[in-house]
Amino acid sequence: MRGRWWGWVVIAGLGASSGAQEGPAMQRLTGEIVDMHCYLVRGERGPGHAGCANACIGRGVTPGFVAEDGRVYLLLAERPVSVKEVVAGLAGQRVTVEGQVVERDGVRGFQLTRVDR
Repeated sequence: MRGRWWGWVVIAGLGASSGAQEGPAMQRLTGEIVDMHCYLVRGERGPGHAGCANACIGRGVTPGFVAEDGRVYLLLAERPVSVKEVVAGLAGQRVTVEGQVVERDGVRGFQLTRVDR
Protein backbone atom coordinates (compact mmCIF):
# COMPACT_ATOMS: atom_id res chain seq x y z
CA MET A 1 0.00 0.00 0.00
CA ARG A 2 2.83 2.35 0.80
CA GLY A 3 4.24 2.13 -2.76
CA ARG A 4 0.86 2.95 -4.29
CA TRP A 5 0.53 6.12 -2.26
CA TRP A 6 4.01 7.27 -3.24
CA GLY A 7 3.17 6.70 -6.91
CA TRP A 8 0.19 9.02 -6.65
CA VAL A 9 2.31 11.70 -5.03
CA VAL A 10 4.83 11.45 -7.88
CA ILE A 11 2.07 11.62 -10.51
CA ALA A 12 0.41 14.59 -8.79
CA GLY A 13 3.79 16.28 -8.45
CA LEU A 14 4.56 15.81 -12.14
CA GLY A 15 1.26 17.40 -13.10
CA ALA A 16 1.87 20.33 -10.81
CA SER A 17 5.47 20.81 -11.87
CA SER A 18 4.54 21.08 -15.55
CA GLY A 19 2.87 24.36 -14.59
CA ALA A 20 0.14 26.27 -16.34
CA GLN A 21 1.10 27.77 -19.66
CA GLU A 22 1.39 31.51 -19.74
CA GLY A 23 -1.25 33.39 -21.71
CA PRO A 24 -0.50 35.45 -24.80
CA ALA A 25 1.87 38.38 -24.32
CA MET A 26 0.50 41.90 -23.97
CA GLN A 27 0.68 43.89 -27.19
CA ARG A 28 0.10 47.45 -28.35
CA LEU A 29 -1.36 47.98 -31.80
CA THR A 30 -2.25 51.17 -33.62
CA GLY A 31 -5.13 51.39 -36.06
CA GLU A 32 -8.85 52.10 -36.26
CA ILE A 33 -11.95 50.87 -34.47
CA VAL A 34 -14.71 49.81 -36.90
CA ASP A 35 -18.14 48.27 -36.69
CA MET A 36 -17.73 44.77 -38.10
CA HIS A 37 -20.99 44.77 -40.04
CA CYS A 38 -20.29 47.78 -42.25
CA TYR A 39 -16.60 46.94 -42.50
CA LEU A 40 -17.09 43.34 -43.64
CA VAL A 41 -20.17 43.87 -45.80
CA ARG A 42 -19.22 47.15 -47.51
CA GLY A 43 -15.62 47.94 -46.51
CA GLU A 44 -16.76 51.09 -44.67
CA ARG A 45 -14.26 52.77 -42.35
CA GLY A 46 -12.48 56.06 -41.73
CA PRO A 47 -13.60 59.47 -40.47
CA GLY A 48 -16.37 59.69 -43.10
CA HIS A 49 -18.00 56.58 -41.66
CA ALA A 50 -17.34 57.36 -37.97
CA GLY A 51 -20.89 58.55 -37.17
CA CYS A 52 -22.49 55.41 -38.57
CA ALA A 53 -19.88 53.11 -37.00
CA ASN A 54 -20.27 54.70 -33.56
CA ALA A 55 -24.08 54.45 -33.81
CA CYS A 56 -23.86 50.80 -34.89
CA ILE A 57 -21.49 49.90 -32.06
CA GLY A 58 -23.80 51.71 -29.62
CA ARG A 59 -26.70 49.54 -30.85
CA GLY A 60 -24.70 46.38 -30.24
CA VAL A 61 -22.99 45.70 -33.58
CA THR A 62 -19.71 43.91 -32.90
CA PRO A 63 -16.76 46.31 -32.74
CA GLY A 64 -13.56 45.43 -34.55
CA PHE A 65 -10.10 46.81 -34.98
CA VAL A 66 -8.15 47.26 -38.22
CA ALA A 67 -4.45 47.47 -37.38
CA GLU A 68 -2.01 49.55 -39.43
CA ASP A 69 -0.67 46.34 -40.97
CA GLY A 70 -4.18 45.51 -42.29
CA ARG A 71 -4.96 42.72 -39.85
CA VAL A 72 -8.52 42.72 -38.58
CA TYR A 73 -9.50 41.73 -35.02
CA LEU A 74 -12.79 41.28 -33.19
CA LEU A 75 -12.58 43.42 -30.06
CA LEU A 76 -13.19 41.49 -26.85
CA ALA A 77 -13.24 42.46 -23.20
CA GLU A 78 -11.17 40.66 -20.58
CA ARG A 79 -14.40 39.07 -19.39
CA PRO A 80 -17.40 37.96 -21.47
CA VAL A 81 -19.08 41.38 -21.68
CA SER A 82 -19.38 43.92 -24.49
CA VAL A 83 -16.58 46.42 -25.06
CA LYS A 84 -18.99 48.96 -26.58
CA GLU A 85 -18.73 51.31 -23.58
CA VAL A 86 -14.92 51.21 -23.74
CA VAL A 87 -14.79 52.11 -27.45
CA ALA A 88 -17.83 54.42 -27.53
CA GLY A 89 -17.21 57.40 -29.80
CA LEU A 90 -13.80 56.17 -30.99
CA ALA A 91 -14.70 54.55 -34.33
CA GLY A 92 -13.09 56.19 -37.33
CA GLN A 93 -10.20 57.61 -35.29
CA ARG A 94 -6.58 56.51 -35.08
CA VAL A 95 -6.16 54.80 -31.70
CA THR A 96 -3.69 52.54 -29.93
CA VAL A 97 -5.05 49.47 -28.19
CA GLU A 98 -3.35 47.37 -25.55
CA GLY A 99 -4.20 43.79 -24.75
CA GLN A 100 -3.72 40.25 -25.98
CA VAL A 101 -4.18 38.75 -29.42
CA VAL A 102 -6.26 35.56 -29.30
CA GLU A 103 -7.00 33.30 -32.24
CA ARG A 104 -9.09 30.19 -32.76
CA ASP A 105 -10.01 28.34 -35.94
CA GLY A 106 -8.99 31.24 -38.17
CA VAL A 107 -10.81 33.95 -36.20
CA ARG A 108 -8.55 36.62 -34.71
CA GLY A 109 -9.57 38.63 -31.67
CA PHE A 110 -7.98 41.26 -29.48
CA GLN A 111 -8.72 41.04 -25.76
CA LEU A 112 -8.74 44.72 -24.92
CA THR A 113 -7.32 46.13 -21.68
CA ARG A 114 -6.79 49.75 -22.73
CA VAL A 115 -7.48 52.23 -25.56
CA ASP A 116 -5.51 55.45 -26.12
CA ARG A 117 -6.30 58.19 -28.66
